[in-house]
Amino acid sequence: MKVFISTHMLLLKFLTTHGTGTVHSDQLGTRSCYALAVKSTNRQHRGEALAVTKAQAPPRAGTKQPEDPRDEYVTQQAEPVEDLELVRLDDDILDRQVRNDTSLSQELCFDLVAFLRLNSKVFAWSYNDMPDISHDIISHRLSINLAVRTVRQKRRAFDPEEYEAMKAEVDKLSSI
Repeated sequence: MKVFISTHMLLLKFLTTHGTGTVHSDQLGTRSCYALAVKSTNRQHRGEALAVTKAQAPPRAGTKQPEDPRDEYVTQQAEPVEDLELVRLDDDILDRQVRNDTSLSQELCFDLVAFLRLNSKVFAWSYNDMPDISHDIISHRLSINLAVRTVRQKRRAFDPEEYEAMKAEVDKLSSI
């Protein structure tokens, strides 16, 4: 079956025996569907079958505003399927940690941690651990035409917290 989907126009077209069929949507219904998808934070474990149930129909246009999916109580981050434990690879350096699957057998977990501790110098834990990388590889170059007059953009206003976070990130990157 050939189907044409236009997310911009909220339209779906498909071929039928009597011509072209179309399915239209409205922005309110689309927002409701998106909000429901974002809010579903149930973690499904591997090997579980998903139950197919009849979903609640989205509200008709103009009847009810959907809830904003960006609210604080909605978690939009991906989470691991299994539970993880924190394992420190080096007792002297506290930030060298990895997360290990708790469902592994004790023997396999011990072997894995021993292997990681033995080879911990292979991993780059910070920018300072990569001194031999050429600046030609990691540095960007701006292609600027010097014949064109530069235009200064309008200064954007940020929260003091955001500004401090940006300043700290710039300082961290410029110290490399």
